[in-house]
Amino acid sequence: MQPANLDEMLIEALGLERSRLIALCGAGGKTTLMFCLAREFVAAGERVLITTTTKIARDEADGWHAFAAASAEQALGHARRLLPEDGRERSGAVIAYSAAGADGHRLAGFAPELVDELAATARFDRILVEADGSARKPLKAPAAHEPVIPAATDALIIVAGINGLGLPLSEENLFRAEIWSRLSGLALGAPISAESLARCVAHPDGLARGCPKDARRILFLNQADTPQRCTEAKRVAEVLAAAPTNPVQRVVIGCLLPQPDVAEIASF
Repeated sequence: MQPANLDEMLIEALGLERSRLIALCGAGGKTTLMFCLAREFVAAGERVLITTTTKIARDEADGWHAFAAASAEQALGHARRLLPEDGRERSGAVIAYSAAGADGHRLAGFAPELVDELAATARFDRILVEADGSARKPLKAPAAHEPVIPAATDALIIVAGINGLGLPLSEENLFRAEIWSRLSGLALGAPISAESLARCVAHPDGLARGCPKDARRILFLNQADTPQRCTEAKRVAEVLAAAPTNPVQRVVIGCLLPQPDVAEIASF
């Protein structure tokens, strides 16, 4: 693994310079990462669409221009109003969703086909898509219907919270614990290990399932904010590097709060 450049932005660390449609899945900070990336892209002068193919919490849209749309045409119309093409300031970001949930606390996203349609218009420099939920747990395993990844995705970022390692494998600590046990071979109740996380990433039905064949796959190990957690994160990367079916091209170790910090990067 290579130490990260202290001045390196997340875009560069994750290798997203040429990725236009970026999907995020997993747990332990993917929404935070999505908004961190949005801010970096906007600061670089780009126009960004933020959306989901599942649901996001309504309060996560606070402070951003957000709108509901029933079609790609409607979404583009709202985007033109909020991000006018003839203005001095070309950059900006908007959040688009299909409808507010019945509970009033969540926003339902778009079908992946609609996201593909929006990507094809080239109206946005970047589209960021949250592709699954995690019940606010640091780690998760995917069910058969997730993640929901648009076909035009250029890069998939798998997020995992290193702070979940060492906790007992249970639904209290990890979303879909029984699936994690089946994918990794780790018994329910056993401490969640770095090896089990690597196996859940590498498994064909694991955290990268459903990713388009030509999309880059990046693993972001978040919450690596202590020497012990960094050591655990490096172990995940080591196991993946030795795995015969490693699906990821890059592992990035760092943390997002109180501000983004990248510690190390491994490319395969």
